[in-house]
Order: sequence, then structure tokens, then C-alpha cells
Amino acid sequence: MNKKEIIIIISGFLILLFGLGFFFFLYEAKSTISNTTVTELLPKIEPIDMTIEPMARQVATPETKPVEQVNLLFTGDIMLDRSVLLKTQANGDFSFPFKNLDYFNSYDFKIGNLEGPITDFKSVANGTGGNRLTFTFSPQFLEPLKNYFDVVSLANNHTNNFGKKGLTQTYANLEKVGIKYFGDPDNKNNLSVIIEKNNIKIGLVGFHELVGYGFDRVLVEIKKIRPEMDYIIVMPHWGTEYITNKPNRAQVSEAHKMIDAGADLIIGTHPHVIQPIEKYNDKIIFYSLGNFIFDQYFSPETQQGLNIGVNLKREYNNIKSELTILPIVVSPESQPSLAEGDVKQQILDGLFKVSNVSSTLFKL
Repeated sequence: MNKKEIIIIISGFLILLFGLGFFFFLYEAKSTISNTTVTELLPKIEPIDMTIEPMARQVATPETKPVEQVNLLFTGDIMLDRSVLLKTQANGDFSFPFKNLDYFNSYDFKIGNLEGPITDFKSVANGTGGNRLTFTFSPQFLEPLKNYFDVVSLANNHTNNFGKKGLTQTYANLEKVGIKYFGDPDNKNNLSVIIEKNNIKIGLVGFHELVGYGFDRVLVEIKKIRPEMDYIIVMPHWGTEYITNKPNRAQVSEAHKMIDAGADLIIGTHPHVIQPIEKYNDKIIFYSLGNFIFDQYFSPETQQGLNIGVNLKREYNNIKSELTILPIVVSPESQPSLAEGDVKQQILDGLFKVSNVSSTLFKL
């Protein structure tokens, strides 16, 4: 037997031994698996939470900003002496003239022309001796006045009816109940007041034309406060009594100068009747609102008037205004209330017939 044959025999023998070893390995492995669970053989795996939570609803909304706006209401002349006082006393309630004013609740500030001083002097307007045009208002009117008005103008021809003492008492009485005031019967002091709400600052300026001086001071006041204000409203006491179809030349000239000085809106009083509306340089002039609480029962015109609603809203850093015209009637009890139906329409028709503006500029 040669060397090559010996190598072949040994190699075959080794292959046989390797095969027998692999056979016995498989046999033992099979026996082990048969006695062991698959779970025991696999590596331990932590359970996975497959619960799917619903996604929170994402709504894309722009960043909201509080609406910056303010609502004001303006009335005409308020006179609380003479027959108004007598009717109030007869009813035993100093709220009597204010009974029909629930609509005031919709406004942030209510402003009117207070046609006389509030003092503890005795009324002389119901006596003899020609004092029918000398007014004083009882301090008992203060509480109801406060409930309906936030600010009053004192720029008129009756605030000085009881002189400096009467004016001093008026200031003290209004301050005591928290009613703001502006305007001066001599166009000297307290010409303006500032009111503010929702980041909108409004300047109110008073002007008493009938005293015959001080108009230049009013123009200076408008120019002085203009840089600080978002909106300026002037309440002049002017004009010719009982003339409904047109303002006089002085009213027109002064109105235009006040707007040129920086006024945004002019709301006039004194004539005791409604006067026309004018638009000048894109600004509105109400020449007279007529009476509000008064005792002039001798004509329909003196028992009608206007309230003006002024809504101011900031839009893109500009102030936009919306003006509402509210016709009113004054009853034989001197109680103002909103006009309705045919009477309301008749007042509006008469107003726009003599005015140079379209009714579409206003909310009616």
C-alpha cells in the first residue's frame, strides 16, 4: 500500500468522524427544543404600547388683539330750573326729567350742555321781577344727573347767572359726584377735558361765543392738545335762537377755523332748535342739537332735538368714526325720549332738507 492510498483512507475516516459528530449534535439539539417553549428560547422583549392617541386639533387662528373702541353720546341743552323744577317738585322725584333715558346705557360716555349753575341759592326763575332767565339748579339734581351724564359743558350764557360764587359751587358740586366738566362762560379756564377708554384718548373743548371774546384762546387750546389726542370734539354755544334753516355767518366762520386748528367734530348748542349739518374738509359740523331737558313748550321745533352717537374705533392705527343721529322729542313734562315712527322721519327729513350732506354718511 503506497503513501497516496494511506492519505485517502485517513481523510475518509476523518470525514466519517465529523459526520457522526454533527449527527449527534443535531439529535441533542432537537431533544432540547422539544422540551423548551419558543418563548424561553427567544430573547426577552419588552411589550410595545400600540395604543394610538387622537391628535389634538390644531386650529390656525391669528393672534387676537382687543378691539379698541369707545361710544359717546351728545345731547343738547339741559335746564333744570323754572317749570322743569316745578314739575319735578310736584312729582316728588328729582329723577323725573330723566325717566325715559334707558338708551343711554349703550354708551361709555354721555355728554351734554349744562345750561346753568348748580348751587344752594334759591331759585328766582319762577318769581316776579323779570328773573325768568336767571337759572340755578338744585343740588338735589346731582345724583340723577350723575346717573345719566359723565361730562358736561359749562361754556354757555347761564353758567354765570349767580356769578363767581355760583360757578365755584358748580365746580365743587360736580366734582363731589364725579361728573367731569369743561368749557368756561368767559372762555378763560378749564377750556378742555380729556376722556379715555380702550386706549383711545378724546379731547373735549368748550366755546362760549355769546360772551364776545376768547375765541383765540379756544383755537390755541385745540392746537395745544392736538398732538396728545386721538380725536377732538368741540362743543360751541353759539348762533341765533329759533332759526332752523341755516347757521349765521359767525358760526360758519368759527366752525371752519376750529376744524382748521385740529378739531375732528363740532357739536353746537344754544339756538333751542335743530340747525343744519355741514361737511367741511371731511369733518362734520352739527350747528345745533336743539333742546334736551327744557320747558319751551310753545312750538314743535323747541320740543324736538337731536342726540348724536359717536363710535370711535382704532383700525390699523387710524381712528375711524361712525356717527348716529338720534332724533328726540321733549314732552310737556320736560322729559326727553327717542322719537319714533312718523315723528322721527319728519325730523330727519327736515334736517337733511336744509343740510349740505347726504344722510348716507350717518347711521339713522
